[in-house]
Amino acid sequence: MEIPHGEILGLLGPNGAGKSTAVRMISGLVTPTAGRIFIEEYDVVRQRAKALSRIGVVLDRGRTLYPRMTPRENMEYFGVMRGLPDIARLRARAREWLELFSIEDVADKPINDLSMGTRQKVALAAALAAEPRVVLLDEPTLGLDVQSSVELRKAIRRMAHEEGCTVIITTHQMDVAQEVCDRVCILSEGRVLALDTVRRLLDVFASRAYTMTLAGALTDEIRMALACVGKVRVTEEWADGDGEGNAGYTVIDIDVPDESGLFKAMEVLSLAGIGVESVTRREPCLEAVFLRLTAKESVRLHEPLCGMG
Repeated sequence: MEIPHGEILGLLGPNGAGKSTAVRMISGLVTPTAGRIFIEEYDVVRQRAKALSRIGVVLDRGRTLYPRMTPRENMEYFGVMRGLPDIARLRARAREWLELFSIEDVADKPINDLSMGTRQKVALAAALAAEPRVVLLDEPTLGLDVQSSVELRKAIRRMAHEEGCTVIITTHQMDVAQEVCDRVCILSEGRVLALDTVRRLLDVFASRAYTMTLAGALTDEIRMALACVGKVRVTEEWADGDGEGNAGYTVIDIDVPDESGLFKAMEVLSLAGIGVESVTRREPCLEAVFLRLTAKESVRLHEPLCGMG
């Protein structure tokens, strides 16, 4: 795959899919057993120093920091190690990111004395102050409170869309990926299941999904008839009746391949004498796409889905 400057790519997948391994290969911590990785025009293995001089890395739990040094010392140290000649500019950039993450008040305290969330902010600020062209974020929202997570998402978008960095982020939080990523790559056991924009993945996998409230209970025969129309799941049911002709109600989620499926489901219910009280369209989300893809992988599909990959 190729990831241009200014793009945010999300690496998604279940545990063991290869997300963190991919980040470690790109950052030079693990040598690939096959294939080649280029940072701009530099091979990570054969031209390691030049390739890695363009990378900023944030591993989970702030493990890219020296714990006895302060945030300010970490930021200046990593900037110098990357060969930045302008110390005044480096310090100005450090102040800028410290202020952006609202951690300037702890800038001169040892990392060991900081909370996990604050360490994550410092790790990101240290990576960004060195002006990398590629930023690798491995579970960057882990341990962050809501406000810090919001600030981080803004910073990620700024890095890519305003400063032109390539940003690669691994995360288990689908809402984070859906909000900040331009494209996502869904992995399973080291293989790419899907690689496309968030919008297109949502469109491709968006079956027509509805929640229906029904005036009555479903018999086994009605359920079987609805199953021929789409995928049906009963989410709530009350079928005892109240002694006054009320047969209770049922709430179902139904996924159909196209809009005609809804009308077919309505016809099945009408013929069965089941009234429809309400119908609500459910919008697709990245979590649903992820679950569908990884569920299909469990039956060992050997080709990229829907022509993607």
